Amino acid sequence: MKDIMFVTSMEQPELHHEVNGTLLLATRLLKAGFETDILHFWEAGDCGKDYEAFIKSMTERLLVHTPGSVAFYCVWTNYHIMLRIAAEVKRAAPETVIVLGGPQASATARDTLAAMPHVDYICTGEGENTVVPFFTALLRDGGQGMDTIPGLFYRKDGQIVKNDLELPLCDLDAEPRWDERLFVGRYEESPEKLSSDTYYMPIDAGRGCPYNCTFCCTSHFWRRTYRMKSAERIVADIRYFKERFGIRSFWFSHDAFTINHKLVEQVCDYIIEQDLDICWRCSTRIDCITEELLMKMKQAGMTDIEVGIETGSKRMQKLTNKRLDLERAQEKIRFMLKNGLRVSLFFMYGFPEETEADLNDTLELMFTLVDMGVQSIIMAYTRFNPATQIAEDHMDELILDPKIKVLTRAVFGYEEEKVHIAQHKTVFPFFYHLGTPVRENFQYVIFFTHVYRQFPNAARYLRKLYEGDNLRFYRDFCEVNESCFAEDMDHATREVVDNPLELMENMLQKFDGEWVEQLRGLMRYDWDQHRVSKSKEDISLQETYDFVIMDLQRRRPIQQFAKGKTTLVMEKKNGVARVKILDVR
Repeated sequence: MKDIMFVTSMEQPELHHEVNGTLLLATRLLKAGFETDILHFWEAGDCGKDYEAFIKSMTERLLVHTPGSVAFYCVWTNYHIMLRIAAEVKRAAPETVIVLGGPQASATARDTLAAMPHVDYICTGEGENTVVPFFTALLRDGGQGMDTIPGLFYRKDGQIVKNDLELPLCDLDAEPRWDERLFVGRYEESPEKLSSDTYYMPIDAGRGCPYNCTFCCTSHFWRRTYRMKSAERIVADIRYFKERFGIRSFWFSHDAFTINHKLVEQVCDYIIEQDLDICWRCSTRIDCITEELLMKMKQAGMTDIEVGIETGSKRMQKLTNKRLDLERAQEKIRFMLKNGLRVSLFFMYGFPEETEADLNDTLELMFTLVDMGVQSIIMAYTRFNPATQIAEDHMDELILDPKIKVLTRAVFGYEEEKVHIAQHKTVFPFFYHLGTPVRENFQYVIFFTHVYRQFPNAARYLRKLYEGDNLRFYRDFCEVNESCFAEDMDHATREVVDNPLELMENMLQKFDGEWVEQLRGLMRYDWDQHRVSKSKEDISLQETYDFVIMDLQRRRPIQQFAKGKTTLVMEKKNGVARVKILDVR
């Protein structure tokens, strides 16, 4: 019998997918003598397939432990699932106390309690200082002392109340290391896998963001505070995972890791001085990093950096409070690429005020950066997450619209819970739509940009043919690939992932120049290069393409490509991709 069972949405049985916050809370409870464990989604079978079977399996696995309380860690992608599991547990065992935590529950606490009678308590904010007092009051003191728990939402005399006491911020350096009883022995991961360059172990580097972008809830959740662990603690955590599990690739888990330059320099110095021989990646804002700091980070083992650009429109940069200097951003990205760093960029579109001209600017910047050599670019359709300025400003206008399929793409359980979701907009606003021309007419841009970046040469030549009209480029892409988007989003996703070459070649229907065959050959060349570079195994491929490679190397206009053939060998060996010219005729 367990006192408390935590539930997380972790879908893969791998150590680096563990949820840091839940492990910290469970560790504190174990130290306080509570019988505590964690149930992950992956333990219930193949989540993502049969929803009802998954819910049944999760419920049964929880009830086996006959817990006094079940605590759910909630983010937007799993909130409807967590609430359904909680309802099933409560139905089967009414005496079980249901507790919610995490950003989604915190942001919608009052509305969730009003709509969900099976939820008993919602703990908001950081829980490290309150988790033991809360469960002590709940499970040991007969409910006495609940009114002393800061940030707690619950019902009292039929009314929803919140303890408006100041939420204490925890001392990040004093956080205990995860109790190994919670995870050691659960995974069958080989030493080779754990020590690979692609097994990135998250390191909790700090919390919060001092910025206030209108589409982001991070500053609200962490009360717009910015805190970092000390360099000593960050490096100590790295040493623990390396020495205990052989892990040598790390991801510093913080949205804006480089705001404090002095601390980042200290981390780098310690890594270099202690000869840790690791590689790592981080996320940051492009305006919170210098060329000098980048070189120090590279010296210390940084190989990858993630940056949110969001929009290529100067107007939208101001309206969203992102406020980046886009010209300076391009200069820094060029510097990163020149110095061998892998850059991942994040963009968004569909903001409430966004016009077609704004979207065209975003696509222009995105494609320019792909042409520059950025290989990883993610485009997202703007959602209305609770506790964001855009959700607050437009809540009354939001509607559920089944025509906007991209909002529910790949969200497990949405179809089964959509009646419930439709009844509670303020609890689930991220599934809702705002009717603007950009959001209505360009929902498939995420697929368009995904295909574009896999064909850096052919797509560049195609874009030039549209003379800066990226929206016409998009519309033509959708028109010639109409069957891709005619069915559900799962079908479109499969087509984009499995058959991008066919989708690109369909674009040639729009042109009839003598150079079409050369462009088709260039598309095949790009696709083969992409497959070889992304291969996880050693690979060698020899093919002949319908273009003369010197025309590509000299960047001649596609209309000036000569008729001819190029035979190439593409190979990847020991992680390094190479191209060798065998013949040109």
